[in-house]
Amino acid sequence: MPKFEREVEIDAPVEKVWEILTNPTLWSKWFPGIDAISESPALSENTTFEWTKDAQTGTCTIVKMVPMKLLEIRTQLGNDKDAHVFKLRPSGGLFGLTDDECKVEYTLDTLMGGGILGNFVAGGNPKDMLRVKKAMLTFRKMVETM
Repeated sequence: MPKFEREVEIDAPVEKVWEILTNPTLWSKWFPGIDAISESPALSENTTFEWTKDAQTGTCTIVKMVPMKLLEIRTQLGNDKDAHVFKLRPSGGLFGLTDDECKVEYTLDTLMGGGILGNFVAGGNPKDMLRVKKAMLTFRKMVETM
């Protein structure tokens, strides 16, 4: 299962980052592959809702939530399944004393089978690498300007 990772430091406290990260109404602006959310559910573990991409409907399930620390999401569009894991940790200030910034680590796991050869081919997929990079840069910009 090829994984793509990206870490960004956001000039905002963890609480603000978490608030925006867990707001599905904003996902269409930064979350990779999501054009729109069908409804804005209250997020909690095992919540499932629908989203669209290019007029196709997929499902999104919240697998795990640890407030201010971890959000794990599973998306599925047809047979394409992806796991999205966001880890947050406070940072910033002299020796991390003020914690006025937040580091966000995003891991996209394509949940693709295919053994060693499949992982080798998909693991070098520049499309997924760019999706992750663009998502994190867009997310950082959104948080810092809100």
